[in-house]
Amino acid sequence: MRMSDVIYMPQAKWKAGERRAFKTASMQSDRLVPAFKVTPAGSFDPDEQRVLSPTEYLRRFGHQLAESRGRRLAFIDAELVDDDRHRKAVDAHPLTELLERARLCGANAAPIFSRNSSADYMAAIRRFIRRDSNAVICFRVGLQELEDIPSASDLAAHVLELGGAPDRTVLLVDGGPLQIDEPEDLAHLLAIQMARLISQNTWLRVFWSATSFPDKPKLKPGMLARFPRSDWKVYEAILSIKDEFPVVPMFSDYMLEFPSDYKPMRVSPTAKLLYSSENDYIYCKGNSTKIGEKYKNIFPVAAQLALISEMKSANYSLGNSYIHDLANGKGKTGNASMWRWCSTDHHLAIVDEQLTRAFGISRERVAPIIHAEQLQLV
Repeated sequence: MRMSDVIYMPQAKWKAGERRAFKTASMQSDRLVPAFKVTPAGSFDPDEQRVLSPTEYLRRFGHQLAESRGRRLAFIDAELVDDDRHRKAVDAHPLTELLERARLCGANAAPIFSRNSSADYMAAIRRFIRRDSNAVICFRVGLQELEDIPSASDLAAHVLELGGAPDRTVLLVDGGPLQIDEPEDLAHLLAIQMARLISQNTWLRVFWSATSFPDKPKLKPGMLARFPRSDWKVYEAILSIKDEFPVVPMFSDYMLEFPSDYKPMRVSPTAKLLYSSENDYIYCKGNSTKIGEKYKNIFPVAAQLALISEMKSANYSLGNSYIHDLANGKGKTGNASMWRWCSTDHHLAIVDEQLTRAFGISRERVAPIIHAEQLQLV
């Protein structure tokens, strides 16, 4: 695949539900590259039905990435496992371990780094580049950091010091969590900073990322709430003034996650479904799976969600089909991983629809690797 064809780079937590969503996505593979944030070991693994040790967790990465992406590119941010606990679990640096495990399994992983990456982490990036001078890497720069960088040459220097080349580097300008009332103002501000720091034909690809997904909304069981997708509104504002940008950045978001809560979780899940409409994030919460009908608590959640005006038909995506089945009380209840999967699968589909419309390109769906019948067995 060519990075010049990629229009969407979602930032995703390294969880089973998200990995499965990239396997079932109807978006054409050459338009999509995920950026996975590898979370620390210690959470319950839905595939193994147990908590994996740090060693097991890191060593299974290659197989899991190959299952999710095949030979297609995925970017990997390993800064959360750049600590003593994970370093002691493997012989090499955790980032090196992940990249090598991916390579041995036939997967295509490339690292993400930032200006705050540790010296050991940067050393692992250098080893990766030395192994393959044509290797692609991703450089994440926070929105607030842009003002601290004096010039375009200073921005490029962060890559050159690693032995890399900007034209083999994806630049990810990351706004993180944002609540924006005036998207146009932010778009103009971003255009000014990017015009100062980015020259044409310098970087392999440039992405703008942000999210307005809520952080721990206080909802009671049975409640449904909407939160504006102002991250998408900002991107629409960027496209409306694209002539002000030296390079039109492509789109990135955090899908249906707030960028926090990376610590391992071992609590019983709450029955909930998340959903993206053109304009909103929709959060539908049910009861804990510890009480009442246990995992069947997801059925009334899905039934409530299915009644909203923005609900897509069952044939819109596999995720939507699964939600409709839950709403009708059909098949298995699934688990928290499957609920994350169907929500994320739908999100990828609606972003695909919005981006192809925005860029005026054909939206030709692809056949997913997993079929609907197989999902009923999960």
